Amino acid sequence: MSNLKTPLTPKECDVSNFPFMPLDIDRLLNSETWILGDDSEKVASMTLWLKSWSQIPAASIPNNDKMLAHLSGMGSKWKKVKEHALRGWVDGGDGRLYHPVVAEKALEAWLEKLASAISGAQGNAKRWDIQIDTSELQNQLYDAVCRLKSIAPQSKALTKKIAKIVESRSGGDGNPNPVGIATDKTQNRIDNINTHTLSENENFDQSDSWKPDPEILLNVIRQSVGVQAEQVVAMPEYKFHLGNFNAHWENKTDLTDNQRTYKFAAWLIQEFKKPPQTKTKPEKPKQTGLNVNEAWNKPQEPVVYNEAVLPELTEQDLEEWM
Repeated sequence: MSNLKTPLTPKECDVSNFPFMPLDIDRLLNSETWILGDDSEKVASMTLWLKSWSQIPAASIPNNDKMLAHLSGMGSKWKKVKEHALRGWVDGGDGRLYHPVVAEKALEAWLEKLASAISGAQGNAKRWDIQIDTSELQNQLYDAVCRLKSIAPQSKALTKKIAKIVESRSGGDGNPNPVGIATDKTQNRIDNINTHTLSENENFDQSDSWKPDPEILLNVIRQSVGVQAEQVVAMPEYKFHLGNFNAHWENKTDLTDNQRTYKFAAWLIQEFKKPPQTKTKPEKPKQTGLNVNEAWNKPQEPVVYNEAVLPELTEQDLEEWM
């Protein structure tokens, strides 16, 4: 364990809704941690890696022996396996330990989550013709790119278009993190000094988001609407609906590509069948020809207020709101 004194992931990094942690099998089996460890040490090491995935910040564990004995599942045996189990972990200076390899995978997932959130926000802004401030999300995205490049410059996530866009905000001086990785607002925190808002040319065009196979999607839609399937996929708002769909299902990371395709097909068909919105003129009140003052001479009936009964929300209703 080394004393880096810098958290490898930001304090808001939360990938606990990603149920699967990527694992490089060859990298693991050829590591000294795996080769040199006995059975108990391997179990403790692997358990801590897995536990850190769902911690906040992700890829971190508390720097406390009692907590580590519990998280590793070793209990009273923790002291015997501690030295080996903590190989590779670094002290973040915030009371937590961070693992560079797990942090690499966590930051890649965090980038995907942030990009999806920004894309969804922009889709909703366009749909409802409103302004949604995504500057904080964009700052977090930039911060994550800087952190990922500092610990894993070979990461494939850095080759994606969105990563290149936010990386260009550093000014192109070759320094992946010109202000240093900051942990709070008193240490030149990135979201205090970067107020850049992405332009239309830098807009998140969903190039990194899920996209269905066109042929498979068309065949699925044909099963429901037949020859109208071509009209469904040719809707002018196709990309807009895809952005809203990805934003709605961003937390369902366990969906297979086939399941997403079927759900998106149903989504498109529903939008296709919606009747076009037409503006209707309000009806003018009918002229009765009566003197408005005559109404005051009539006895007024008492107003009776009936107590409204609200329907009880089901779990499905709550999920639609969340």
